[in-house]
Amino acid sequence: MRILVADRWVDGYLDETTVAGGVRIRPTLWITLFPVDGQYFVRAGGPRELAAYTREFGVQAVARKGLSRLQERGRNRRHVAVGLGVILPPDSPGPSDIRATSSAPGGDPLTVGTTVAFVAPAHPAGMERVVLDPRLVRTRPRAGRAPDAPLVRRARPATSTPDVDDALIGWSPASGAPLDPASVDRLVDWLAIEWQGPRRDDQLLRATSAVATRAPRRQAPPDTRSVTPGWGRRPTAALFGLGHYAKTQVVPHVRDHLDLVRIHEVDPVQIGTRRNDRITFDTSPLPCPDEPTDVDLIAGFHHTHAPLALAALRRGAVAIVEKPVVTTEADLDELEKHLDAGGRLFACFQRRYSPMNAWLRADLRLADATEPMLYSAVVFEEPLPARHWYRWPVSRSRLVSNGCHWIDHFLWLNDFAPVRRQTVSVARGGTYTVYVELANDAALSLVLTSAGGSRYGLREHTELRANGVTVTIVDGARYTAEAGSRLLRRRRVNRLDAYPAMYRDICTRLVTGAPGDTAREIRATADLTLRLDTAATADAGPS
Repeated sequence: MRILVADRWVDGYLDETTVAGGVRIRPTLWITLFPVDGQYFVRAGGPRELAAYTREFGVQAVARKGLSRLQERGRNRRHVAVGLGVILPPDSPGPSDIRATSSAPGGDPLTVGTTVAFVAPAHPAGMERVVLDPRLVRTRPRAGRAPDAPLVRRARPATSTPDVDDALIGWSPASGAPLDPASVDRLVDWLAIEWQGPRRDDQLLRATSAVATRAPRRQAPPDTRSVTPGWGRRPTAALFGLGHYAKTQVVPHVRDHLDLVRIHEVDPVQIGTRRNDRITFDTSPLPCPDEPTDVDLIAGFHHTHAPLALAALRRGAVAIVEKPVVTTEADLDELEKHLDAGGRLFACFQRRYSPMNAWLRADLRLADATEPMLYSAVVFEEPLPARHWYRWPVSRSRLVSNGCHWIDHFLWLNDFAPVRRQTVSVARGGTYTVYVELANDAALSLVLTSAGGSRYGLREHTELRANGVTVTIVDGARYTAEAGSRLLRRRRVNRLDAYPAMYRDICTRLVTGAPGDTAREIRATADLTLRLDTAATADAGPS
């Protein structure tokens, strides 16, 4: 389909997939109201920032990061829009909860051919077709357009727009946030005043393209590199979520081990129009039964990780899951059952794969187990944009989103010893202070904050103490071990080196048939993180 990018209609985008009762609409009128800010991290990319990143991470990593950010420029331009249109048939029913009809607020059926008014709260400046949640759609609009009329796109309203509720701006049905129907009604009522026919400066889009939610790959001979006795070929893989992390870390580091044949990404603009023809691109957030893969790489919205992992395990596939593995206690319980039954899941906590782990185990003499470990970390995270999806209710707090890395590393270093007690408090500015004590007397002190600044993103200062030795780790890159007046070891690494090491290790274990993470290990990290998050939410009180 065609999408308006930088004031130009660009063809070749995939259509969104209709799931969860969503309705596909062919707009006959699209009025862009104003841009939506604060949904994504948008980098200035100045020379100082570029120099700082290059010194810290290296030329290749910065080039990969820069290319990814350039590709996201179109995705970052989002707007609130209102319009008129006609409901089109949904996608062919599959294994999801796709429905042929839905209902608008008030119970009016949203059937194929119905003329509707709609609000698009976080979309490109214009779309040939759009899929919307029924809560954003109204039947029997007071303003009219013939169902077969060409699309009129209006860049700016002719009349004053009503106030738009802040909760509606950037709203997504996936967020778990409530939506006030009155906020939609006000814009639909205003539309009857605004639309009195085309104006001279309106744009017309007459021709229509066919609906396509999937771009099939070009068939190629099977890739037989890295043949192993257990597989007889390279395992096939599907990626869920083509965000910045997936483009810069997942895809580059798994393609030497797995045959990536499918990418699922719900946002057509994120996929773009230039696609690798050896990969099937699909806007469905769900697995496809007609092309099952051996491995599912799960890197989308956090609340989708566990459901997608469960879908993979149920069909006998391997799940490689980015953090957090789960966001709900119910998903954790269900996942534990499948892992106990022999399911294979690999959790991507990259701190386990840093070369520093071997040094600190030796320097702290952890194998002697004569003195408990004291693990203290102060972590600076960049402030989240105001409407970033990490802030969605279903994503939970930053303890679940990022704090799980340090919680997992502490538990992993202590062989996932049982938790004796834990506390958490949240300061008014959103700083989290966590204390965890294990049955082996090891203790974790963790501070997560976004107060302050940084030249290149996340910063950390971590100290580990045991047996008269102190290990200091700064930004995951600088390592120092000292005992009294003696310097035992000083090293420096590129902190991004943990990512290729992680995927190399996971993929090697995967293709050789080695077991994944145990239910005990997954539950230890997830259960503690979720309990801390629940307590932190109660401590913070209403926002």
